[in-house]
Amino acid sequence: MPHCNICRKAQPDNVERASIRSNVRKFKSEQFAVWRCPGCGSIHATDEVDLAYYYREYPFHHLVESKVDWMLRAMYRKQVSRLQAAGLRPEHRVLDYGCGSGTLVHTLRAAGFPNTHGFDEYSEAFADRSVLSEPYDLIISQDVLEHVPEPWDFLHTLQSLVKPGGAVALGTPNASAIDLQHPELRVHTLHQPYHRHIFSKRMLCSVGDSLGWKLERYYPTMYTNTLVPFVNPRFLSHYFATGDDTVDMALEPIRLSLKLFSPLTLFWGLFGYFFAPEADVMAVYRA
Repeated sequence: MPHCNICRKAQPDNVERASIRSNVRKFKSEQFAVWRCPGCGSIHATDEVDLAYYYREYPFHHLVESKVDWMLRAMYRKQVSRLQAAGLRPEHRVLDYGCGSGTLVHTLRAAGFPNTHGFDEYSEAFADRSVLSEPYDLIISQDVLEHVPEPWDFLHTLQSLVKPGGAVALGTPNASAIDLQHPELRVHTLHQPYHRHIFSKRMLCSVGDSLGWKLERYYPTMYTNTLVPFVNPRFLSHYFATGDDTVDMALEPIRLSLKLFSPLTLFWGLFGYFFAPEADVMAVYRA
């Protein structure tokens, strides 16, 4: 019998299930099973996989600071503004938990927040656990909660690291926006096999009830949704679909194809911001 480790309830055997390919090029031919908890609406990966093996080929772990282009800079400007709205100040100690190659860490330092640190057990440059021995005024964890095997263990780790009165910003997918009858429409949100447990909006917004945190802000779109032309999720999804529809395309030189020369390309590029789905969200809590 499946067990939901988000609402912590055992579930009947006849839960909603789906199979979906990976959206990483190297593993695109592989299919992975997922299921939805009928109690809380969260989505879970069914298959146990060797995550270390899949992370060795993870495209975003190979992104280096020199490859941060104008699009990513626009996205990070929005991310930094969200953190400033959460009370970030130059003197604060900041932790990017699950920082990947550290591009946001470098961005925050360059933006005037020198006491920014990063940790990511799958990234050689940021795998030093000594950074977890000190408390922080602000912790950002973007696209990490859904990757960990035990979400509540992870959240309690963040709770132990944030100072009283500090802020925790969690960016994560929203299971409530995923239709498992048509999983290919959200192949990038499901992001198999990396996403292990995806919170529903209801469960994400109630995280603080168990941790003693207050939900201060909820953003219904990801920091990638900007007003800068061609820097929004709807355009990026359209662009991926003109190629092999993998996230690898986000880190490669722009590929021109006949599919790209269409009215939709211009429409999503200029107006996609206003049509972003509530598929990737952020919740900011006060400890």
